[in-house]
Amino acid sequence: MKHLILAAFGTTSSARKTYDHIDAAIRPLFSDCQIHWTYTSPTVRRELSGKKGGTEESLTDLLLKLNQDSQNKVVIQSVHVTPGHEFHRVVRSSAASFVPTAIGMPLLTAPADYQRVALSLLPLIEGEPGSAVLIIGHGTDHPTWTAYPALEAVLRKYAGNRVFVATLEKFPDSSTLIDEIAAHGYQHVLVIPCLMVAGMHFKRDIIGDIDSSWKKRLQKKNIHLTFHDQGLGLLEGISDILCDHIRTAFQTLKVQGP
Repeated sequence: MKHLILAAFGTTSSARKTYDHIDAAIRPLFSDCQIHWTYTSPTVRRELSGKKGGTEESLTDLLLKLNQDSQNKVVIQSVHVTPGHEFHRVVRSSAASFVPTAIGMPLLTAPADYQRVALSLLPLIEGEPGSAVLIIGHGTDHPTWTAYPALEAVLRKYAGNRVFVATLEKFPDSSTLIDEIAAHGYQHVLVIPCLMVAGMHFKRDIIGDIDSSWKKRLQKKNIHLTFHDQGLGLLEGISDILCDHIRTAFQTLKVQGP
């Protein structure tokens, strides 16, 4: 039996609709697979378990269950933006599998992925001509922090230097970016979350009313704002990238298998 595990960071907010959208795009293309979802965030699993009154399975738990049938073959598809800490948590957890298992890479992995993500974002950017476009990701201290300046470089090839890619925390450092946008004389900014789902980080750290949110800090510079309130996972073309990564992972299983 073929199994496809979709491993996402998770969310406890209404942004669950993003995962439902991805699921609906993937399921018809892999109808010969049993499809499972699991969340890599222990906090999300605890909160969901409390709401459901049961236990939200971890990836390790799910793999141990699938190991009971030696005929199973498993692909674990990462539903993360970059191959950072959360992805490597998936890699470590995959060691619990004794049946043939392969891992599908996150959204931004190969150079072609960056091009395709840029093309998915381009209609939003072109819809605000003359405005600065601020794309805000999570940020990380993992070596994959370089994904953010790489995405900015690719986007600027399509839309020019009015595109800025920032992060909420850690690296790359975005502490002076608002001053840079203001210094260029932009009076309007389109803000797009570079997050798979527009969940807690979007609602609190990007559009929240706390003084440290991006909204509040941009408003202090008298910059008018438009917010795109959906995660990357709802953009046209994003699920297609994940599907291609799934196909590559299944091909790896064929090469390794009997």
